[in-house]
Amino acid sequence: MSLPLAVARPLEERLKQRALALGASAAGIARVDDDAVSLDGERLRRWLASGFGADMRYLSRGVDRRSDPRASLPGARSLVALAFDYAFPSHDAEDEARRRTAGAARVARYARGRDYHRVVPKRLALVADFLRAERPGTSARVYVDTGPVLERAWAARAGVGWTGKHSLTLRAEGGSWFVLGVVLTDAVLAPDVPAEDRCGSCTRCLDACPTGAIVGPYQVDARRCISYLTIERRGPIPHELRPLVGERVFGCDDCQDACPWNRLAAESPIADFRPRGDLPDRPLAAWLDLDEDEFQARFRGTPLLRARRDGFLRNVCVALGNRGDAGDAARLARTLAEDPSPLVRAHAAWALGRLGARSALEAALADPDAGVRAEAALALDA
Repeated sequence: MSLPLAVARPLEERLKQRALALGASAAGIARVDDDAVSLDGERLRRWLASGFGADMRYLSRGVDRRSDPRASLPGARSLVALAFDYAFPSHDAEDEARRRTAGAARVARYARGRDYHRVVPKRLALVADFLRAERPGTSARVYVDTGPVLERAWAARAGVGWTGKHSLTLRAEGGSWFVLGVVLTDAVLAPDVPAEDRCGSCTRCLDACPTGAIVGPYQVDARRCISYLTIERRGPIPHELRPLVGERVFGCDDCQDACPWNRLAAESPIADFRPRGDLPDRPLAAWLDLDEDEFQARFRGTPLLRARRDGFLRNVCVALGNRGDAGDAARLARTLAEDPSPLVRAHAAWALGRLGARSALEAALADPDAGVRAEAALALDA
């Protein structure tokens, strides 16, 4: 008696398996259609109209393209959403203990390893290549979050995870410690069932936000978000928010730390995301010694470059002011007197005001930059 021939697995299943083999932790497929595009455009416009986009003007310039994947790939019919875990829970307790011992900076988990913009696109490209090989003549394009695609909305439609009340994507199998990438294609693929919202009545992420940036379930005001303030914002951090930034110098994980689903987070299979360097060991004030070349060399290949040297040292000054250790005053005073960036000097003045270092502030009243002089005068009057 002959055995039945093996039934070929559907392309959709083989495509997802290929993605998982390349390091993805979850994969799903959504259909690109007018209803989804219209809904995304409406939500984005409403969010921008509320002012929640801060000064990220590129978002408002590209609303139509950003909400419609077909503007990026004409004829797009399907979208493959992929999640890539970046957390290493086995390192967390050890790294935090080292950080506290050294008096080191607080940095968001995703930024402790290699920049995902250097890691994820290569894997997405291999998934797209697999699709083209399996279905010749197919077109495909890949994006991470720098592309004009609302990847979190599409990830929910593709069943990868639901949008949590902190506006990040959540998976029941591993929380939110992952980044998203998408493959757009004109191939017609069978869609997955959209993810069900499983936040329930929980509001821990809202309660945990240090600045109240999560103004309501699923609504984040970037103007108050520490991740925006320490990474995307190019100018001074608003005075009223500086004390709330605490000792965070790049990003903020508080809403994710508070989320019960993140207790299930798994170790990332991608070695590039493993925490590296001396971030947990280097005293916070030591970063003030970085000039532009040293900053570029030290953080090459990591997300911290996005803050730029002036923004990163601005954040370090705020963190030192919030720490309140008088032993940091001498290093801050040298920064106030010598740093080439008025932005950094102004925030050093604020920090010295928190430490009560009046002599350094009085010297800064002769600074060539009006903004620095004003910051020093304000600190002296406080």
